[in-house]
Amino acid sequence: MVTKCRLSRQSPDERRDHIIAVATEVFLQDGYGAASMSTIAAQLGGSKATLYKYFSSKEQLFEAVLRWRCGHVLDALRDLRSCDEDDLETLLADFGTRYLSKIYETISIDVHRLIQAEGQRFPELAQAFFRSGPTAVLEQLCATLQRFISNGYIVCQDHELAAGQFLGMVRGDQHMRFSFGLAPAPEAAEIERQARFAAHVFVAGLRPR
Repeated sequence: MVTKCRLSRQSPDERRDHIIAVATEVFLQDGYGAASMSTIAAQLGGSKATLYKYFSSKEQLFEAVLRWRCGHVLDALRDLRSCDEDDLETLLADFGTRYLSKIYETISIDVHRLIQAEGQRFPELAQAFFRSGPTAVLEQLCATLQRFISNGYIVCQDHELAAGQFLGMVRGDQHMRFSFGLAPAPEAAEIERQARFAAHVFVAGLRPR
């Protein structure tokens, strides 16, 4: 629960971060459609006018929430492109472990469920989500695969398709079961095992024959 705090007592950056934190709670509790800028302002302990100084619309505020949340996932994967690891299987196993660990976090799955619940009525939410998270992850992975394709380590005619399929392999059906509340989050050792197995199968399928 985010503590209510008068915005006037905070620096501009602190105010913005606090608005995003409070808005996250409101969106997750009320749903995107039912949430309002008035409700968020009330939770902040300030006026709507102050809130609108930072975010011109509910849509803009929600996208900021997504960028903030997805940033926590991306920060853990940020060094993928610059990594000098020359063994692709090791690199992907580490990447997959960090990726899975983040998407199993409570706030990540809460946002995922919100997008699933509201995405059909508000397609702009799904678009914002993909811009902030999945697309950025896919771009990093594509750039890494392209490096190993260029040096002949793997052979792949469509690195974008391959990147998407690797992410699907890492998640498997267990993440779907978890997101539906049918299974608990796996332990750290199981997450690592799944990521390493996916990396092994994936790289073995792309090695030159």
